Amino acid sequence: MGRKSISHIRKPEILRNTYKVVQEEGFMGMTIGKVATRMGVNSGLLIHYFKSKEGLIMEMVDYLYESSLTAYQEELKKHTTPKERLGTMLDMIFDVSGSMPQRDGVFWSCYAMGFRNDQIKEKIKELMKKFIDFGIAEIQSWEKNGLANVADKEKAAATILALSEGFGILRNSIDDMTTLKEVSLFMKKTALNTLGSQYTPTL
Repeated sequence: MGRKSISHIRKPEILRNTYKVVQEEGFMGMTIGKVATRMGVNSGLLIHYFKSKEGLIMEMVDYLYESSLTAYQEELKKHTTPKERLGTMLDMIFDVSGSMPQRDGVFWSCYAMGFRNDQIKEKIKELMKKFIDFGIAEIQSWEKNGLANVADKEKAAATILALSEGFGILRNSIDDMTTLKEVSLFMKKTALNTLGSQYTPTL
């Protein structure tokens, strides 16, 4: 099979294949050459988009966070009422199955790099701000419909984001499903208290 020309590859395809390589070998083991081999293209074609491995990693930070946020947004589009959206949001961010948006080993490996790389750290901060802004917009909708009562919406959104990130780490750290379900329900109730909401959460 012949190699693809640059006209047939785009950044999203490269990033999806990079994700798969990182899943198998970690960020340390990932190279532009390995991604190119997986795609059946010449390394030079990928360098057209990413000047170096470091450049590709920076794009991966954007890709992981943006695709995670997009997955939440797309799932919420399936639910029209604010009450449905609130329940769905809680179910997604405190999901015990580990199947919801992009909170796997690749995501957390990316996050961990921010402790050693100031450029990645600043990029993660920018992307986290998008999650908080997204949360603020949802809170405003819930409040308009009597599902929340929040004086400081930014603080509430940041608190719920912190709860969800903490739960994501726990979910990837233990296998006891009974404990995970109990913690998930506790986290949901804590999030609802933060929102001043009387909504009843479910497992």
